[in-house]
Amino acid sequence: MVKMKTITVGDLHGNSDWKEINPDNYDKIIFIGDYVDSFDISDEEIKNNLLEVINFKKNNIDKVILLWGNHDLQYLYTYKHYGCSGYRPQMYQSLHVIFNDNKKLFQMAFEYNDTIWTHAGIHDGWFNYYFKYTKGDTLADKLNNAFDANYKSLFNVGHYRGGYNDEGGPFWADIKELKSKPFKKMHQIVGHTRVDKITKYYKYNKKIVFVDVLENKSTKEKFYEKEFK
Repeated sequence: MVKMKTITVGDLHGNSDWKEINPDNYDKIIFIGDYVDSFDISDEEIKNNLLEVINFKKNNIDKVILLWGNHDLQYLYTYKHYGCSGYRPQMYQSLHVIFNDNKKLFQMAFEYNDTIWTHAGIHDGWFNYYFKYTKGDTLADKLNNAFDANYKSLFNVGHYRGGYNDEGGPFWADIKELKSKPFKKMHQIVGHTRVDKITKYYKYNKKIVFVDVLENKSTKEKFYEKEFK
């Protein structure tokens, strides 16, 4: 098996620290989603940062992976059905155009060997109840195909996030849900729930790495690096 060196970038929300990454140093650079919405970064900065991320992908088409986050969906689609905190109605039109014009550059999931990346993570109960029999050669294929087909349970919101579902789907799963019953078949790397530092959690002989740290201004370890052998 060929070695693959990866670096995962947590929820951006307009943060531009990703520019510190030298693409020559990695085989895959995975952005975990949530490129927009911030409580302290201007509209113009958020928009320009998103455009730069997209250009970074275009210039490193096979190396950079852009995952969707729940904050991005309210602009890709509409706030009415996919809304969440931090929504900026004045940015809807411009972000809607940007996301839809570049939709093919984004995906819902990425996997390598026995590890899968999604924005919020996969809850084992959610998978077995809603998703077990969906089509696709790999789990990432199943998720990406389901996203393209607008599979509704992907967007389930659990009680911990103010929703009505028993547990959240891969755009909304909370850290408490994942620690209770994570997906049993693969390791995971996820964002969505802000943590003080990059955090590793083990259950069922599987590891979940939580990487949503960029909004912590004093974070020493900004990105999660892993080399697969």
